[in-house]
Amino acid sequence: MTLYDLETGAPVTMTGGYDEMSPRSYPDYPGGTDRQRWHRELLREAMEAQGFSVYEAEWWHFDYNDWPSYRIGNERFEQLGMG
Repeated sequence: MTLYDLETGAPVTMTGGYDEMSPRSYPDYPGGTDRQRWHRELLREAMEAQGFSVYEAEWWHFDYNDWPSYRIGNERFEQLGMG
């Protein structure tokens, strides 16, 4: 999950890259530029306003409030009528 620049279509620069496993991945990482932290917080605020919560170790990873009540699916898209 990330944000995109509507004029260029390019992903905006965050404090760390998607799926990067480093201290820069933490949602409260204090480094990066002011703009990068602003983008990260903008995404987080938008997701939290819709009932999602950020995973404690990855700024791009969000879970919905009641996610534990859903089973993990292991079906192919064709089985779900989506392929």
